[in-house]
Amino acid sequence: MSAPAPRSPFLSGSGLSGSGQKDIDAVWSVVTALYAAHGAGDVEHVDAQLDPEATMWHSEAETLLRGREDLDRLRAERTATGPGAEVAAYDAYDPVIDVSGHMALVRYRLRVDYAPAPDGTALRPELVRNTAVLRRSAAVWRIVHLHEEIRVAGGVPGTAS
Repeated sequence: MSAPAPRSPFLSGSGLSGSGQKDIDAVWSVVTALYAAHGAGDVEHVDAQLDPEATMWHSEAETLLRGREDLDRLRAERTATGPGAEVAAYDAYDPVIDVSGHMALVRYRLRVDYAPAPDGTALRPELVRNTAVLRRSAAVWRIVHLHEEIRVAGGVPGTAS
């Protein structure tokens, strides 16, 4: 599978932004690093993008996850239920980013592509709308809240396009 063409994040027209392209790029790099690490199965680098007390409306959890302990509990539950469909690639795209001081708001889409099922059946990609809130502390941006909304459930038989 070829890598998607890079997409440049852009500044929202909301008037919230008080920072320049450097901050916008830094914020977007945190979001894309999260999915690169997730795709590589690198939990340590996933966690490095998240504030330890980050909250998350995770697509696999009914309740709000509050901090690393809740996220680790979800990870353990996922492991206990066995592997699901194998993720082939994550593609975060179409970001709209506002930066104001030490806070940033990112709205973006995420496509999750899956490897074919063991019998060769193509699995439908998952399409997700996301909102992330980031905070800069000691010159490092980290996600303090992530909200996922699945628009098209994936990892099930269907078209792979």
